[in-house]
Amino acid sequence: MSKAKAAIAEATGETVPVDYDGTVYTVPTPIDWDIDVLDELEAGRFTRALKLVLGADQYDAFKAAKPRKLSDAVQMWDAISTACGTGSAGN
Repeated sequence: MSKAKAAIAEATGETVPVDYDGTVYTVPTPIDWDIDVLDELEAGRFTRALKLVLGADQYDAFKAAKPRKLSDAVQMWDAISTACGTGSAGN
């Protein structure tokens, strides 16, 4: 999703589609993320933040796809960041 489309989704309260490994997830725009997401990221609890953004059902679906490495979670976060227009999680 382009930054312009992400901004429109944010302004209208829509969710953002995130394509990761052939599955499309939906997440709220960053402006609608629960404050707990920021707290978890600040505390370094990356997977907890990912679960909060995806929601329990989608996080379970992500885990059912058998991600086994930190790089899998980072790639998912990068897909979310890209779709939301917030940039990359980095390495």
